[in-house]
Amino acid sequence: MRGAKADNPAMEIKGEYRIDASRAAVWAALNDPEMLKKCIPGCESLEKISDNEFAAKVTAAIGPVRARFNTALKLEDLNPPESYRLVGESKAAAGFGSGSATVNLEEDDDGTLLKYDADFKVGGKLAQVGSRLVLGATKKTADEFFGAFSRELDPGAARVDVEEMPAEAGGSSKTWLAILAAVAVLLILWFLLR
Repeated sequence: MRGAKADNPAMEIKGEYRIDASRAAVWAALNDPEMLKKCIPGCESLEKISDNEFAAKVTAAIGPVRARFNTALKLEDLNPPESYRLVGESKAAAGFGSGSATVNLEEDDDGTLLKYDADFKVGGKLAQVGSRLVLGATKKTADEFFGAFSRELDPGAARVDVEEMPAEAGGSSKTWLAILAAVAVLLILWFLLR
């Protein structure tokens, strides 16, 4: 998230997947709570509160820290079947996280190119784990979710390489790593919920 303090920096993660399915089918799957629950790593429950809001319980491990997060997700800037922005907050005894993610669906020959661009911010004990560890865990969780989601629609779906990088250099706080991982899981849940 832009404007983050140096001791609590935001981290940015990007990715792309090529899915051999129509954009309408991918959009419908991104809005299917059962599909999202199935693909979100550690998802225990996912409840649709309204057309644009979800609540989830997710268990995630970041380095030595394992926590169960209560997550609130909200869909914004809806532009079916092309894009939306997912905004969320997660809380656990081990820390908290917040973030947002933009998901874009582009027609690509007979398939769809799914692109995501997310930023996360974490705090509490999770942030003490370290920014590199948190970024790694967040990237892994995002890849696991979008990979599982893509393969549910197309067993031959492939990730298109996109470089991820911290939104702000530095930020080696141990707490940051754990919180970032938790936030990444929450953002993935947001992506999946819509």
